[in-house]
Amino acid sequence: MSLSQTEPKQALDLIAEANRQMAERARGPAWISWAIAGLTGGLLAVQELPTAWVIGYEVVAVVAIGLLFRAYRQHTGMWIPGYRAGRTRWVALGSAAVFLVIFLGCVWLKRELGVQGACLAGGGLLAVLTFLKCKAWMAAYRRDLDLG
Repeated sequence: MSLSQTEPKQALDLIAEANRQMAERARGPAWISWAIAGLTGGLLAVQELPTAWVIGYEVVAVVAIGLLFRAYRQHTGMWIPGYRAGRTRWVALGSAAVFLVIFLGCVWLKRELGVQGACLAGGGLLAVLTFLKCKAWMAAYRRDLDLG
């Protein structure tokens, strides 16, 4: 049995269309990225406060982030692991490394050197970087699907 010239092209067109639909479906509401960014920045900013406040915020943030992930799944009907193979893995791992350096650096400045406001400033930076990471991850996901 031989394939006609159009069958392979039609198959590739179907794959491209499925990828476009997947990328569109994966796009969650913008407010989720903003909320995750704020909560992530807050995890560092709260380090300026007494330990009881830090622990309280961490519990609230973990629950809130879990609820945001749930809202994303309900909105899109799916979940895409952040560390999936492809360009997205490099965005996630690179972001995690940068965040860890910022977080530990700011906590060290605050606790060891007594630099007041280091965690607050770092929290603001972390919030902005988290939002940008969300956008970069989605762009990498689209590139992984060959959508540019």
